[in-house]
Amino acid sequence: MRLNALTYVLAAVMTVAATVVYVTSFTLAPDIGLRVGVTVLGVLALAGIYLAVRSSRPAARPRVVDVASALASTLATFFMARDLGVQPVAAAALVLVTIGLAAQPLGAMDGRAARAAFAGAFVGLIGPSITVPWYWVALSGAIAGFLWSLIGPSIMPGFGGRIGLMAFLSSAIAYKTADLVDGAGNVALLPPTAGLPTWTVVPVGVASALVTWTLYYRTRLHYVACVGLPALVVASGIAASPGLGSHGAVLATAWLGGAALAGTSLERLPNAAWIFLAALVYAGLMVRFTGPYQGHAGAIGVLALIGELAIFALRRALQRVAPWLPGKPRVA
Repeated sequence: MRLNALTYVLAAVMTVAATVVYVTSFTLAPDIGLRVGVTVLGVLALAGIYLAVRSSRPAARPRVVDVASALASTLATFFMARDLGVQPVAAAALVLVTIGLAAQPLGAMDGRAARAAFAGAFVGLIGPSITVPWYWVALSGAIAGFLWSLIGPSIMPGFGGRIGLMAFLSSAIAYKTADLVDGAGNVALLPPTAGLPTWTVVPVGVASALVTWTLYYRTRLHYVACVGLPALVVASGIAASPGLGSHGAVLATAWLGGAALAGTSLERLPNAAWIFLAALVYAGLMVRFTGPYQGHAGAIGVLALIGELAIFALRRALQRVAPWLPGKPRVA
């Protein structure tokens, strides 16, 4: 299918956004070993982007229902977290469970709108200590829904981390505008990872991806419900463990990023072994996440997307020299 100019523009915006986050957060780090490692990983991710764009389709037409779903999801998550004091990831998970149930067969919502709502829940992940005016949060959620409506079924399809990237892009647009208008945009939206015990997030991120992936492909639940149900259990458990402090919030967000990664299609990563590798890359990146973008909504989705793209490109490269590697989708 012939791609149109908008397809390439949107793919370029997605690539630039992910690259900026990645370069400023990792390749400018003082550790030379880290710079070498993430440079190699970045090259693989760029190769994955090239392959993914080749399989893209013309950009879809935006739908009001997608924008409305993301907006409602954003505001519901935001107000539960800020005004009711619900642990932010637990608030997002409650919204996702509701959306997932509505998107079941014969439900009131289709899959595209449900995933737009997932992007909106990412945007709404703001703790009660943050005083961002609600209307900027609402604008960010609406932008996320609009972007997903264009990109979701069309641009680099089949990678779950794109949902977080939409949240990051929409937040960047809305909060930069807020900063220019009334100085309200320069805030951290998620807990930074500084001070987190080394590698603590790795088993969390990997377990999240595998649990969510198993639910998604072994049950009849909608993907968004498969994300929301385990995330609600984990986030509630973390919230009930006050000894974890700020580390608990980071672990909860690490879980949500791994769950987003689990939405990768079988055509991209055909079995649980490849999902495990992508989740391992994502969790390893989150451990070392630094720089000006740590703490911003959707950043964990960017890391998940980079992990997916890199492992996708690695699989395609290995298949050229090892044709016995699985090339067809299979769940078992």
